[in-house]
Amino acid sequence: MKAFEYVRPSSLEEACAALAGSGGGAKALAGGTDLVVQMKQGGLRPTMLVSLRDVPGLAFVGVGDDLTLTIGAAAPLATVEHSLEVRRHYPAVADAASWIGSAQVRSRATVGGNLCNAAPSADMAPILLAYDALATITDGRSERTLPLEEFFTGPGQTVLEPGELLKSISVPPCPTGFGKYYKTFRSAMDCCTVGVAVWVSFADDTAAVQDARVALGAVAPTPIRSRSCERVLIGETLDQALIERACVAATEDALPITDVRASADYRVTLVSVLSRRALDAARVWAQKGAGG
Repeated sequence: MKAFEYVRPSSLEEACAALAGSGGGAKALAGGTDLVVQMKQGGLRPTMLVSLRDVPGLAFVGVGDDLTLTIGAAAPLATVEHSLEVRRHYPAVADAASWIGSAQVRSRATVGGNLCNAAPSADMAPILLAYDALATITDGRSERTLPLEEFFTGPGQTVLEPGELLKSISVPPCPTGFGKYYKTFRSAMDCCTVGVAVWVSFADDTAAVQDARVALGAVAPTPIRSRSCERVLIGETLDQALIERACVAATEDALPITDVRASADYRVTLVSVLSRRALDAARVWAQKGAGG
């Protein structure tokens, strides 16, 4: 591992200043479960690591009075996984967190790290995209907020500028009468081979789809929304015939590659299979007339 400088700021302002003053050679260090591995393998050679351990306000996870979910960028995945508030109001988010690595990894790995690593296979990305999450970015002096969908620009690439940090992720309140599911395929604790997240709201406790968001992971240069699938679903009754059409539409938005985990063709098949499972779960849920 190449030698590097280590700094441990105690405020957002100091952290961002350290990142900005490094000439682009610094990396923020939260859990380090991705970053340190990449450094050991030689894929990353930062000249400075800026620890976020002592920066206050970055590990917060909570649901507000208006049911907005806020996740600090340095919140460990285990905190999200086990939060009673998250499990009650946003169970699919907790479920997605539970799929990542091992219990030991989740105790250190952070939500912000999973997103800022910008791997197409990031497990937290599809479900947060399906929930229409927002990303708040800071340079220590000001903040900007943008849809999480716009945060990713390519494999390992985000919109973060030198001196900027991802501060938090917020998920807007959900209406009553919606189903939400995250389905993933992987080998043991390996990275996700394909991930599919589905968020469907229904009109008046019926199976008529009022709104739908479908997000795909590990099948494009970035996690993506499947707009084609969403268009097929919205305004229609969620029955088996519609699910089959929607699954075909989802595969049309997938642009997978072949790598050590799966072939491109196999990934397309998995998009169809996982989409069908998620939408079928939503259909059963709607037929039961469940709320929330």
